[in-house]
Amino acid sequence: MKKLSVLLMLILLVSGTFAHPLQSEKGNKILINHLGYYPEGPKKAVISTQEGDQVADKFTVKNYETKEEVLTGKINKSGGVKEWKNWVFWTIDFSEVKKENKYYIEAKVNGNKLLSHPFKVKSNLLARYTLSDVIYYFKSERAVGQFKKADSKVPFEDNPEKTADCHGGWMDATGDYGKHLSHLNSATYFNPQQISLVPWSLFNVYEELDKRELDRYTQYKERLLDEAFHGADYMVRIHPEGSSFYQHVSAPGDEKKPEDRVVSKLNNQFTQESGQSQDIDKDKFPEDAKYCSSFRSGAGLSIASLARASTFEISGKFENEKYLKVAQDVFAHLQKYNEYYTNNGKENIIDDYTALLAAVELYKATEKDQYKNAATKRAQNLIDRLESDENYKNYWAANDKDRPFFHAADAGMVVVSLMHYIEIADDKMEKKVSSAVKKSMQHELKITSEVTNPFGYARQYVQNIDGERYSSFFIPHDTETQGWWQGENARLSSLVSAAKLTARYFKDDKEFCNKLERYINNQLNWILGLNPFDTCMLNGTGRNNPEYLFYSSWEYTNCPGGISNGITAGLNNQDDIDFHLTYAETGEDNDWRWAEQWLPHSAWYIYAISITY
Repeated sequence: MKKLSVLLMLILLVSGTFAHPLQSEKGNKILINHLGYYPEGPKKAVISTQEGDQVADKFTVKNYETKEEVLTGKINKSGGVKEWKNWVFWTIDFSEVKKENKYYIEAKVNGNKLLSHPFKVKSNLLARYTLSDVIYYFKSERAVGQFKKADSKVPFEDNPEKTADCHGGWMDATGDYGKHLSHLNSATYFNPQQISLVPWSLFNVYEELDKRELDRYTQYKERLLDEAFHGADYMVRIHPEGSSFYQHVSAPGDEKKPEDRVVSKLNNQFTQESGQSQDIDKDKFPEDAKYCSSFRSGAGLSIASLARASTFEISGKFENEKYLKVAQDVFAHLQKYNEYYTNNGKENIIDDYTALLAAVELYKATEKDQYKNAATKRAQNLIDRLESDENYKNYWAANDKDRPFFHAADAGMVVVSLMHYIEIADDKMEKKVSSAVKKSMQHELKITSEVTNPFGYARQYVQNIDGERYSSFFIPHDTETQGWWQGENARLSSLVSAAKLTARYFKDDKEFCNKLERYINNQLNWILGLNPFDTCMLNGTGRNNPEYLFYSSWEYTNCPGGISNGITAGLNNQDDIDFHLTYAETGEDNDWRWAEQWLPHSAWYIYAISITY
C-alpha cells in the first residue's frame, strides 16, 4: 500500500498536479485572468498578500510546458484598498509577452515560491473560448414547455378574464422566471434594459463577426440570428395596438408555477391617482397602457431591436415588414406620449439614450429624415447633460440639473448610443458628439485612477438617497432603488463597450487609446477571475464559479455561459468589499446579490467581446 501511494504521488507529480504550489499557508495568491490574454493587449496580474508579508522585487513568466523563462520584471506595490479586508496588493505588468503559448508566473513571498495558475496568450481568446457558451446560455433561458403554454394565454393582473399571447422571450434571471423589459420603474433613474437589450446586442454581435469574414464564425452567426429573432418575435407579440409593449410577465409565488403567471402593471402615470396623472385624459389611451413601457422602461431598446431585425434577408416567425411596422408605430406613439408611461411624468437621461438608439436603428432601416432628426434631438439632449460640479468635471447628469448618472447595469450606454449615432450624424453634430464622448471617457479614466486601485476597477460618481455625492467602487446600498443593489458585471461590460467604440473612433490618439485599452482589459479581467476573490463570473469557465443557492437550495443552479451578478460593497460596511455570502452565513435573502445570473450581464458581455480585438 505504501509503495502504491508513493507511485501515485510520482504519477501526479509528473502529470503536473503538484507542480504548482499555488498559494501559501496564509492564502497569498497570484491573481490572473483565468482564460488568459491577447497577444498585443495589456497583460496584468495582481499578487494578493497580507500586512507584514515580504514580497521579492522580481517576477518571472515561464513557458508552462518547458519551464523556460521568457520574461523577468519588477513587482510594484499598490498597497491596501480602503477597508478591503486586510489585503495588500502588488501588481505585475507582463505586456511584453506576446508570443501565443501557455504560461505561468513565478514570484516569491516570505522567501517561498508562489506560482500562478497557467494561462494562455492567444488571438481571438474570448470569442474562441466563451462566445459559444454565452449563446447557449440565452437558449437555456428561453421560456419553454409549460411556461410557453401558459404565456400563450396569460391573464392580466387586475383583469384575469382578459388574456394576451406573450409566449417567447427569456426568463430574467436564475431565480426569476418572470420576463421583464425593464424593472425599477419607481426608482426613476435606474431602469436597466433587460429582455429588450438582448436581441439588439445579438444583432450587433452578428454584424461584428460578419465584418471579420472568418469561416470559423459561420455557425456562431447562425445561432446568434436564431436567438435574436426569437427575441424580436417576442417584442411583436407583447405589443398591443395603440400603445407600447407589455413590460412584465411576472412569475409570482415561491413555486413559480406556470399557471400563476400574469401580465403585471407598470408603475407609470396611468396607474397613479395623484399628481401629474390628474392631467391625463386616460380615455385617449387603451386600457393596456397601464401595463406598457416608456422609452426608458424597455420600449426604446425593443424598438431598436425590431428595426434592426427588419433589415435582414431572413426573419423569424413574423415577416420583416411586421417588425418594422411595430417599431415605427410604437416610436410614433411614444414621441407624443412617452411621459405618461414614466413613473413621474418626466423624461430623463435613460429616455434619451434608449430613444436615441431606437431612432438611429429606424433611420438605418428606412433612411427617413424624421428618424435622423429625432436622433439628432436626443443626441443633443445627451450632450447638454454633460455636467460639472465642485467635485468632478464632465460626468453625465441623470436629470435636468446636475444629479450624477450612475447605473448598475447600463453605465456605458450613454456613450454607446452616441457612438452609434455618430455613424449617421452630419459634420457639425459629429464634432459635438466626439467632443462630448472624449470628455466623458476622460472623466471615467480619471475617477478610476484617483485612489489606490490595483485591479483598475471602474469607479463611479454616485449619490445616495440623502443627496450625498461621492466617488465609489460600487453603487450605494441606500438609493431610490429601495434595497435593490447587486454585483455590477453588466455595468463593467457596458463600459468596456463604450471604451472600445471610443477607442475605434479616436484611433489616431495613441495615448488616449492606450489608456482606454488598459481600462477595457481591467474590466474584462475582473469578470474573468482577476479580482480579489479569484472567481470567474462566467459559469463553466475558469475557476471558483459562484454557485447560486436560493435560501440554501440548489434548484436554481446557474447555467454554463451565464454571468453572475458579481462583487459588491461590503454587506455591513460600504467601504469594504463582499462576495458570495450565503443564506447560511447571513440568515437573509442576499445570495442573489452576488451569485445569481441575470440577462444583462451576458448581453453586455457578448457585445463587448465582439468589438474587443
